[in-house]
Amino acid sequence: MTRTLLLAAALFVAAPAAFAQDNESITGNGKVVTANVPVQPFESLEASGVYELKLSQGDKESVKIEADENLQALFHVRNEGTKLVIDMGKRKNFNLKKSTKLTVYVTFRNLKRMDLQMVGSVRSEEALSFTDIKVKNNSVGNVSLKLTANSFDLDNNAVGNVTLSGKAQNAVFTSNAVGALRAGDFVVQTVTINNEGVGSAEVNAEKSLRVKDSFLGKVHNKGAAKAAKKEVI
Repeated sequence: MTRTLLLAAALFVAAPAAFAQDNESITGNGKVVTANVPVQPFESLEASGVYELKLSQGDKESVKIEADENLQALFHVRNEGTKLVIDMGKRKNFNLKKSTKLTVYVTFRNLKRMDLQMVGSVRSEEALSFTDIKVKNNSVGNVSLKLTANSFDLDNNAVGNVTLSGKAQNAVFTSNAVGALRAGDFVVQTVTINNEGVGSAEVNAEKSLRVKDSFLGKVHNKGAAKAAKKEVI
């Protein structure tokens, strides 16, 4: 539990500090423009920086950035093998004082993994379809996804709530986060969850449920399955 609270404190301190150096101050000029960034096909996504991320699925991979005209240069988008990386690596020492809009739209065909290290929300524009998907969330901000998958694996160490809806055959949730897991509308046949964070978790397990939770991270099941094992940390 101490480790979780220290993690939360570190995230709150580190997030603004990473974008608040004294070297340079930048203010959005108020003129929002859209930039379409050409990308190659990818199977995994790594996103970091200060912006809102919106996900959608289509026949072709694409990235679109909506931001103040003078802030577009902050974004760095590149392919690294089968991974798409979006960050603000071009400008490391700056203080972003004000922006009108900072939104990145990512369209993918097939995605197997997401690594989120953002300050900002993540959400799907529509229902997403996966075979097997792993999400590693170390962000400060809320995540809201509508999805269908064979298997869904969430490793959550964030500060913020995670909201899921849709369905899957199997799901594994591991959480050391500060924030709630709201997956009551995510219907899953088999669920394994280890919630050692600060914040409750609601799941919807229909056939099988294995639970390990903590005093400050209770797990509730909306579905028909009975917990096969339950430990209180």
